[in-house]
Amino acid sequence: MELRERIAVLTYPPGTALSETKLADEFGVSRTPIRQVLQRLEFDGLVEAKHGIGTIVSAIDFMYLQQVYALRLKLITLISELSPMHASEGDLVILESLYERAKEMAGPGHTPVQLSRLYTHFNDEVLRVIGNRPLREITDRLFYQTHRVWLQLLPVMDWEEEVRFVVEEFGEVLAGLRSRDLAHVAKVRRAHFVACLQRINRHLSGLELVDLKGENN
Repeated sequence: MELRERIAVLTYPPGTALSETKLADEFGVSRTPIRQVLQRLEFDGLVEAKHGIGTIVSAIDFMYLQQVYALRLKLITLISELSPMHASEGDLVILESLYERAKEMAGPGHTPVQLSRLYTHFNDEVLRVIGNRPLREITDRLFYQTHRVWLQLLPVMDWEEEVRFVVEEFGEVLAGLRSRDLAHVAKVRRAHFVACLQRINRHLSGLELVDLKGENN
């Protein structure tokens, strides 16, 4: 969903007004499907409808996100437990392409938004191995609720370190999917998620999104 990704990568930052008419003109559709998409985004907590103003991209509620991050941490382990599916050859080809692009990000001329978009595409592909539909839908929704936080902090984080962690995660997940070891995929994703949360916590001026004491990297 293009509008959801634009919110996730801050093309539409919090407070942005979204016009049904302008979006309908851009995508060449009537206002009805745009309104339906905006209603879905409101359900996902990414926008809010304000009487007399219109649809506005939601602000990031850190207190709420603390609960979302904690839930995401618990759900990751279920990737390999609830009706897991194996990646197809087509899926692996796409993930290999994303992996190669991630390795290029360490070079000059790349931006946080490019890295963020790459990660959202990677996440979308990995979701395909979750066979349990409710789990897949919840995991997808929670990812997009939280992804903006990482992108907002990327400019003040260690760029080379962040790219290295992304490359490592892509490569390790790809290896797990190739060998059909979904328990390994879940373990890798959880370890990188914990490490990312630890780095985010260090940059939030004393606010910890999740208490990670006792977590293993």
